[in-house]
Amino acid sequence: MIYIRFWLFFFIIFGLDLLTKSWVVKNAADLQSSPIVVFDWIEGHEAFLEFTYITNPGAAWSMFSDYPQVLTVLAAVALLAIFVFRKTLELTKKTLQVVFGLICGGIAGNLTDRIFRNPAEVVDFIDIFLPWISYDYPIFNIADSGIFIGAIVYLFLGVQENRREKLHAEREKTLDT
Repeated sequence: MIYIRFWLFFFIIFGLDLLTKSWVVKNAADLQSSPIVVFDWIEGHEAFLEFTYITNPGAAWSMFSDYPQVLTVLAAVALLAIFVFRKTLELTKKTLQVVFGLICGGIAGNLTDRIFRNPAEVVDFIDIFLPWISYDYPIFNIADSGIFIGAIVYLFLGVQENRREKLHAEREKTLDT
């Protein structure tokens, strides 16, 4: 019961990832030829948000595409490391349970693709175009979103904690003088 938030966010991301990828694979041919425009307020042929279908043997931005087996092992090791070091990572803290639930749910979702899909590639389908900088962001999935959001929040929490520690140290120093 102590890790309830972790498991809640883990299964939300993992479950949504599996469900959406299942739907995308089932509709792959249609999505490849005619992506579904979800949100479009941009002039021209690009849509702000659409659903399409691609697979990716690599990581973000197709990095390490030539080494999918290494990525599979790294994902499994990351999940194992988070489990082994859960006390060091302070997973008893509610906020960190949410953060690592998002990250681990995402890792598990993409790892499931790498293990059970043939070829061993991750299914991606969310396509975003950023008109302000004329940039077509790499296509991603729900698992990637969980990892990204979890990592950004973890970084933000780390910066906040660092600031609090510095402020506390300055107060201690001021009281000592």
